[in-house]
Amino acid sequence: MENAKGVYLITDAGTGRLYVGAAYGDGGIWSRWRDYSATGHGNNADLKKLLKDRSLDYCRKHFRFSLLESNTARIANAMIVERETHWKRVLQSRGEFGFNRN
Repeated sequence: MENAKGVYLITDAGTGRLYVGAAYGDGGIWSRWRDYSATGHGNNADLKKLLKDRSLDYCRKHFRFSLLESNTARIANAMIVERETHWKRVLQSRGEFGFNRN
């Protein structure tokens, strides 16, 4: 997963809220998931708020990671962003049901 680009889902099992993210930088999906595990927020504003209201232990206990789509490193970054937008719409991860703002 270090060389894979893709779209992933983080589910907060405590609240049921969703976060759809994309990985297309160095380190691929594995790098992004490692970042969430270390920080609890991966630099997402709403997850930072959750972390402030709860704790890193809460995030580590309640976050569930799912791979929605995996692609080789050769696929264009724009395609990954497009697929991320698709999944945000399908899973309704913006607004009250999720942590996505964009």
